[in-house]
Amino acid sequence: MDEEQVIKHTEALVVRLGTEVSESEKIKGMLEDAVILILDYTNRDKMTDQLYYYARQLVVITWNQEGNEGEASRSEGGVSQSFITDIPEKLKAGLNNYRLGKVVKYYAPKKT
Repeated sequence: MDEEQVIKHTEALVVRLGTEVSESEKIKGMLEDAVILILDYTNRDKMTDQLYYYARQLVVITWNQEGNEGEASRSEGGVSQSFITDIPEKLKAGLNNYRLGKVVKYYAPKKT
């Protein structure tokens, strides 16, 4: 993982989320988790600059769900909330452009 890119995007997220600098380690951890999730989904080994956009979006979603871990939905006083439990479809649609196909070798049996 490119440490320079992670620091750059962590600083941008601190500003975007309007948090204190003391929260930057927490945000950095969330960003690293998002990068791993994106690399896994796209079957890539390295992040491109464009993929960091999606990583930042995932961090914002995770940040907004802080304190609601493990809940899929909740209803209080007639107000109902649903939470995203995976990569949102909107982000998946964008990430699909960067997915790499898996190559599988198939050896046919030799006819004798």
